[in-house]
Amino acid sequence: MNTMDCIAARKSVREFDKSPVEKEKLEQIVRAALYAPTGMHLYDSLHLTVLATHEAVDKFTDLARKQSGDAQADPAHGAGALIVVSGRRPDMPVEYANAACMIENMLLAATDLKLGSLYVHGAVNALRNSAQEEDFRKLLRLPAGFTPIGSVAVGYCAENFEPRKEPKNNETTVDYIL
Repeated sequence: MNTMDCIAARKSVREFDKSPVEKEKLEQIVRAALYAPTGMHLYDSLHLTVLATHEAVDKFTDLARKQSGDAQADPAHGAGALIVVSGRRPDMPVEYANAACMIENMLLAATDLKLGSLYVHGAVNALRNSAQEEDFRKLLRLPAGFTPIGSVAVGYCAENFEPRKEPKNNETTVDYIL
């Protein structure tokens, strides 16, 4: 798929089936993240954790449910895998920009592989500084000094990935200065 078609086809998926995501596809998605630009080339300030099975993703979902108090919460929407981006410098805006670049690359790679994807930020953010934070960190096997910033849920779904003819966004204004 060419780049613009991949961008036009990418959607946020909120209904995944129970099929597992193959290790090879997860490795390709992670590789895409590693191509992302990083401010000042501080690659060692980022860490990826791949929850590669439904069982591992379910543990994340259980923690999110405990944190929110909502027994029906499903931030990963039944995805077959969840890739969490963590950073050493969560107090610096550039760390979020770096994580966002990695996340966008992963979202597009998943689309190119005919997988559904979803940017999952709220639950990851809510688990920080919560009563479940220690269990979340253990689940992620985070090295000392890293803080979860955002994540990508990926999996198989019934969605069709045909490129849209027009962007969904028709409100952002654009000025060309000549």
